[in-house]
Amino acid sequence: MEQMRALISGFPDQMKDAWRIAEETPLDWKGWTPSSALILGMGGSGISGAIASKMLANSSAAFIQANSDYTIPAWVGSDTLVLVCSYSGNTEETLMALDAAVSKNARIAAITSGGELGKRCDQHGWPSVRFPGGQPPRSQFGYAFTSVMHVLHSAGLVPDEMHSAFGDVASHLEANQKNTIDRASALLDIVDGRRIMLYSDAAQEGLIIRWRQQLNENSKTLCNHHVFPEMNHNELVGWESGGENEVALVIQTPEDHERTRVRMNVCMEIFRDQGADVVVVEGDGSNEILRFFDLVHLGDWLSLLLAEHLGWDPVDIKNIDHLKDALSKVN
Repeated sequence: MEQMRALISGFPDQMKDAWRIAEETPLDWKGWTPSSALILGMGGSGISGAIASKMLANSSAAFIQANSDYTIPAWVGSDTLVLVCSYSGNTEETLMALDAAVSKNARIAAITSGGELGKRCDQHGWPSVRFPGGQPPRSQFGYAFTSVMHVLHSAGLVPDEMHSAFGDVASHLEANQKNTIDRASALLDIVDGRRIMLYSDAAQEGLIIRWRQQLNENSKTLCNHHVFPEMNHNELVGWESGGENEVALVIQTPEDHERTRVRMNVCMEIFRDQGADVVVVEGDGSNEILRFFDLVHLGDWLSLLLAEHLGWDPVDIKNIDHLKDALSKVN
């Protein structure tokens, strides 16, 4: 358990190092600007793409999509930037999707610690951002997401103001860490023994996926996530069978659509009427990027504290290891 605790405690330092690596890794596309971007990646390596695509939807002129599969969309072509994210560099699905992107003459860039992906970057001269390996991929989110946004910024897809805000993240997280742990402890008392239902505005779906993934892997806990307003057209009816066994964690940000906030308020009353506890979770920070990373860190701490409370090793992923072993025996 101490390994993951040290990694989560060290997240501010990781962000500081991630920003250093980004600044020391200039990328020059020689005036080329992609009309679209596809971000390949799975699990802890892929979540950065899911978040970036949502975060940039209202500011980037280019279409940006995350891709967590063996295959890629038909629209990928020579005017597409394909950003390949694999911490180990050996992720099966990502490498196969990379092959498909190369066959479509897409422009390639990568984020990795090495492995097969690193070798291919060296062989083909693809631009890449490299950072240290040897840790659980989900614990390296600071490196991964900062690098994704750095590559996209270099291609003109991230606003300068948003990109520069990353330089303030480390100090913000460090100054706020005790408060973050206290907030996570308070959430632990509420979610213990309950089925966790995660909700947010659609624009924040990547963030609540990150929370779900951390609770899945670190805490060995099954939980649900859904977004407003879509959940109003299906899952809301399912709450007729909800009750005291559920707890709804509703992430709210100043960026939420005003009508979505109205929907959230009405639905939270429905959840409470069914007997569930409802907690509104907000980020701390003076801008969107600082609030975002505060919420990431809060979710990480909650997953760790819940794992420790339940007696789980947050690093262990024996079911994934079993799957990989089985797959290795099938040609």
